[in-house]
Amino acid sequence: MPRYKGPAFVLKKWDLGESDQLVSFVSSSRGKLKGVAKGAKRSKKRFGGLLSPFLLVDVECFENPNRDLVRIEGCALIHYYASIYGDLEKLLVGCCALEFLERVLPERGLQEDWFRLLQRSLECLNQRAETGPLLWVFFAKALNLLGLQPEFGQCIHCRRRLAGSGVFGFSVPHGGVVCGACIQKGTATHRASSDTLRLLDSWVRLPVEEGISTVDGRNRRVREAARILEAFFVYHVGRELRSLRVMREVLAQRQRVTGGRDH
Repeated sequence: MPRYKGPAFVLKKWDLGESDQLVSFVSSSRGKLKGVAKGAKRSKKRFGGLLSPFLLVDVECFENPNRDLVRIEGCALIHYYASIYGDLEKLLVGCCALEFLERVLPERGLQEDWFRLLQRSLECLNQRAETGPLLWVFFAKALNLLGLQPEFGQCIHCRRRLAGSGVFGFSVPHGGVVCGACIQKGTATHRASSDTLRLLDSWVRLPVEEGISTVDGRNRRVREAARILEAFFVYHVGRELRSLRVMREVLAQRQRVTGGRDH
């Protein structure tokens, strides 16, 4: 029975009976795995409550080739992202990122890029005073890793490069931008300015740290880009993120209570 021991992030966990837990996690070298942690709710020595989101842990588990689930034997803390737990907006953004990975990642497979993307995103979320456009930078890069990167630089119909400025169409079903000459084809589902398209392209190309520094999270371009990315994800992946809906509801309620003073 192969043994695995290495860094991992917990994506989600479920209670199994009175003492066990089912845990979904993404590891640095095994991709996403699911496993049973026997006695996790009671054993302080082997688990100590460390099978939780927003902790980087060293997980020890055993894989049985004849079973889908691994057996989680224990874990140790590597890093605690304390700032995420202490800030509601950061917590909500982090939950959206974890739900995305839990829903779209296939189990097993060598997918170190996913682990590194999540690690860099959580580090930025933990270190920065505000979340900014971090969630949307994460989504743009995640879609690219899935092989679903939209076309931002040239028309999906005539393949011409876009002009340097102007407002263009964007087709969610066809996966890219539509130039002014092809707009009459009727495939565009959104409007997007050239500035928004350049912003989206930079989120895919730049490291996470640089991508979130390009523009303030409340900027009009960010809102426009967010609508396109969310619609694209829902259409091509076929799933909505419940945590994203919760985040919007919670933040809208907080803004009503404070009268907009948070912003």
